[in-house]
Amino acid sequence: QAALPQMRRSDATLGDELALVTAYLRLLQPRMGDRLRFAVDIPADLQGLAFPPTTLLTLVENAIRHGLDPLPNGGRVTVTAGIAADSLQIDVTDDGVGLGASMASGTGVGLVNVQRQLRASFGRAAALELLAAAPHGTTARIVVPLSALQRPQQQVAVAGGTG
Repeated sequence: QAALPQMRRSDATLGDELALVTAYLRLLQPRMGDRLRFAVDIPADLQGLAFPPTTLLTLVENAIRHGLDPLPNGGRVTVTAGIAADSLQIDVTDDGVGLGASMASGTGVGLVNVQRQLRASFGRAAALELLAAAPHGTTARIVVPLSALQRPQQQVAVAGGTG
């Protein structure tokens, strides 16, 4: 329910994504129990950056569905963000089954949608990469040059009065 209004927003931020992902993971916690461990670390100074809605949620859903669900003991999902080499870098990492097994179990629609959202928001400068995580698992990495990022326009309240 929280995701539906977020999907319609055109002014979402990385902080909004953080809240949505955290709520989703907490919602899954009772269903998965000890099979789901997670950490989300997005520095406060990056949370105001404009970011396409539900992009991180899609990557987290993929990590759980294709990486952790197939394992009897589940695993851990970690979402981190930071600045590296003049770019915003966001990683969604799981310690699940890994790229080979997880690629065989999905259709790739979620990843295609994430790529489309990144292109629509940041142009060709943004990239989505899938990397093998050590010792096993997958990292979905979003890289956006700082020059393509912006903070959403702030609403300015104008105080008025009658003289």
